[in-house]
Amino acid sequence: MSAIFKIKNVSGVDGEWAGQTIVNGEVYLISKGELEVFRNDQEVMAAVAQGDLVVESATESFTNPIEGWNFLVGDIFPKSEIDGKKLAVHTSYKPNVSDSSVYAVWTGAGDDIINEKIGEGDLLEFDMVPGVATVSKSINFLSSCGRVWIHEGYLKFNNGGIGDCISACVVAPPTALQTTVNLDLILDVNDIKYSPSGAGTGTHGFAATPVLIPRTYTKDGDWDYDGTNLTPNMAGTGLYKIKNVKTNLHKYINRIPCKGTASNYFTMSSNETTELRQPYYLELICHNQSNSTWSASVLIEIYRQKTVGD
Repeated sequence: MSAIFKIKNVSGVDGEWAGQTIVNGEVYLISKGELEVFRNDQEVMAAVAQGDLVVESATESFTNPIEGWNFLVGDIFPKSEIDGKKLAVHTSYKPNVSDSSVYAVWTGAGDDIINEKIGEGDLLEFDMVPGVATVSKSINFLSSCGRVWIHEGYLKFNNGGIGDCISACVVAPPTALQTTVNLDLILDVNDIKYSPSGAGTGTHGFAATPVLIPRTYTKDGDWDYDGTNLTPNMAGTGLYKIKNVKTNLHKYINRIPCKGTASNYFTMSSNETTELRQPYYLELICHNQSNSTWSASVLIEIYRQKTVGD
C-alpha cells in the first residue's frame, strides 16, 4: 500500500469507529491490517459523510467528504492511465468470449440429447433404495448450442446413512468403430491403436469422429493431435488415447458424504470455471453404502452461450 491512511476525529466528542476509540481532535493511523475493516464499516462511512471524521493522507487533509471517502476506498481499485480517475473492477467468473454472449444458468438438469431440447434432461434427483448400490445420471449438453462451462455445485440430501456419498466425473464417451472399410486400427483391450503393419492391415476403422482422451500428465498415449491432424504415435508416448469404452477424465466431486439430512442446498464453491468440452459430459453417481432408503438432489451453476431453444 503506497498511501498512508489516517482518520481525524473532528466531531467534538470522543467516539468509537471500527472497534477503535478515537479521541476528539486525535489523528488515528490506520494500519494495513485494519484497512479493510475501516473501508467496510458503515458507521465510518456515515461519519465521513457527515464531516465528523476527516480522512487524511501523508500530504493532504480531505475536508470534502466525497474526496475523503474516495481516497480511503479508492486504493482497492486500479487507476485509469487515461484520465487519472478510479476504475472499479467487477469480479466475475464468467468466461470472456469474443463476439459472443455468455450467460449464467442455475440448472437441475442437462440437455435432452435425443430430442435436442435445452435443459430438458433428467432431473438431478436420486432416490436410493435397499438393494441398489449406485444410481448414476448423465449431464449432457447439445454441441449445437455453443460452449458450456461448469462453475459450482449445490447439494441437499435426506436420511443418508453411514458411508453414503455422491461423486461426479467428467466422462469421455466411447469412440464408435466399424469393421467394413478403412481397417487401419487394432484393439489392445480397450485402447484403439493404429496397426503397426500400416494402413489396411487392422481389424477396425473409425465409425465417427474419435474422442480424444488427454494424457498430458503421463504422456503414454497412442495418438498426437495438433488441432488439425490426428497422428499415430507408435512409440506410445503421445498426448492422447482413444478408447472404445467410456472413460473417466476428471473426478470433479469426490465422495461427498451424505450422512443425515441437509434440508437446504449447500454450496460446493469454486474460484474456477472449467469448460466442459464436447463431446465430454458429466456423470453424477450416488453410492448407497448404507443399503437403505434415502434421497439427494443436485443443482449446478454453469455458463453457456445459448440458454433456450428456437
